[in-house]
Amino acid sequence: MAEKDYYDILGVKKAASDDEVKKAYRALAKKYHPDKNKGNKDAEAKFKQISEAYSVLGDKEKREQYDRLGREAFHFPGGGGGGGAGGPFGGFDFSQFTRAGGPGSGARTSSRTRRTTAGQGGFTDIFSDLFGGGGFEAGPERGSDVEAEVTIDFRDAILGTTMELTMSAGGGAEKIKVKIPEGVADGQRIRLRGKGTPGMQGGPAGDLNLLVHVRSHPLFQRDGHDIRIDLPITVGEAIRGGEVEVPTIHGPVRARIPAGTSSGRTFRISGKGVKKKGGEHGDHYYRVMITVPKHIADSDAAVDAIEASYDENPRAALKTAL
Repeated sequence: MAEKDYYDILGVKKAASDDEVKKAYRALAKKYHPDKNKGNKDAEAKFKQISEAYSVLGDKEKREQYDRLGREAFHFPGGGGGGGAGGPFGGFDFSQFTRAGGPGSGARTSSRTRRTTAGQGGFTDIFSDLFGGGGFEAGPERGSDVEAEVTIDFRDAILGTTMELTMSAGGGAEKIKVKIPEGVADGQRIRLRGKGTPGMQGGPAGDLNLLVHVRSHPLFQRDGHDIRIDLPITVGEAIRGGEVEVPTIHGPVRARIPAGTSSGRTFRISGKGVKKKGGEHGDHYYRVMITVPKHIADSDAAVDAIEASYDENPRAALKTAL
């Protein structure tokens, strides 16, 4: 059977850079490392293949020699190519990565020992580079972060809420409860620590990055930490003034409309807006809009009385601006 090309083993092209070769090897070595695949003979064989491939392609001189001559350049008398006894790792005991007292157990090893243990392949130095030196045993590994999106109601965004999300996990589904903080804005991202993919070897779980979309409200509009609404009032309330009920996101508030209020005038209710980081709240602004009835009994007399009450033409100021 023809031996597999070292580049194919690492899944890189022949023109791959040194960094690309190293990156491919790191990923494969972590995936097939004996500590993560105990008792898996296929994984052990794969691990030996990728280690052999990197021992050659990860060395500039050996890689150049391999590109010219192929695996034959690394065959030794009395052995075949590849992972056999005569290859670059001929006679090398791979069990040292997991046995007690070996590098896999965290034993301290001098630089002299590292050079002689690996033989021709410089194997220990490769794994020292991969796992940060010292030992070969894979340590705790943090889980991956998860990206998700959610759409919530306007009221829930302002006041906060707790909701249940269904997350994909291991081919199935997992339900988790997520707390949406008070005052979250449309398009804001919330980082929920520890709600991502579980870690490996006792490592911490990743985070859940939640992109929040907020539905619009038929009455309220958000302006930073303030809330704004248009409040319809009658002609009589505008002329005589009076007390009206103003809806806010925190509940209704009684407010006074001054006599002679014009349509479009804006009033403020303090502290009835969106919660800020410091704990304070923004304000609630309501703009009064005078609503004229469509049908008025004796309308001519009523309208004439209102028209006679104007001291001047309400558009007089516009003429001087032209």
